[in-house]
Amino acid sequence: MKKWLYFISLSLLIFFLFVACSEKIGTIPENYSYNYDNYLEYDYMKKAGDTKGSFSFKYPKGWVVEKLPTWEATSEKEASPDWGVELYKEGDKENKITILGIVGGVPVDKSRGNEWEKQGFQKSQLVVGNVKRGEVYSGIVENKVKTVVLYYDKDNPPRFESGWRLEAHAQVDKQFYNKNKNEIWHILASVKKIE
Repeated sequence: MKKWLYFISLSLLIFFLFVACSEKIGTIPENYSYNYDNYLEYDYMKKAGDTKGSFSFKYPKGWVVEKLPTWEATSEKEASPDWGVELYKEGDKENKITILGIVGGVPVDKSRGNEWEKQGFQKSQLVVGNVKRGEVYSGIVENKVKTVVLYYDKDNPPRFESGWRLEAHAQVDKQFYNKNKNEIWHILASVKKIE
């Protein structure tokens, strides 16, 4: 009888731990209708050597955009390998979205997403206007909602990106996410390279 109770208790504990650890974060469904009527547009223009790394995105009023620090190459060090911006609501820098351009060609189909899938993140597609714009990885990290978007160069996923890649990382409290989910996804869906 004691073994039976021990087995049931252990089984229930494992079940509840599994449910707690596999908490799912909903993403915006495919073909979600985006409305940018009250959004501002931001263009990040960059050219370093042969690499042009310009991108744009839209964000709502009440959000702050700050450029991340970058540096040019010198005889002592290489130029910064990435560039971009952080966005956050006024007065709340803890909950932010970071949009990055990163130097280097990387195969999209395997290596970029593998690191997020290994951490147990859910994989989905970012679809805007019936066009696949990137891969989305979502999960809970240290009680925060973490969303990573790996953007495609073109309308469909290429086998290899050359020059530089574009990513967005949102890490926000659950309460902030639930309250601002619509704005967060509007920002993430608007990010695109400027060719």
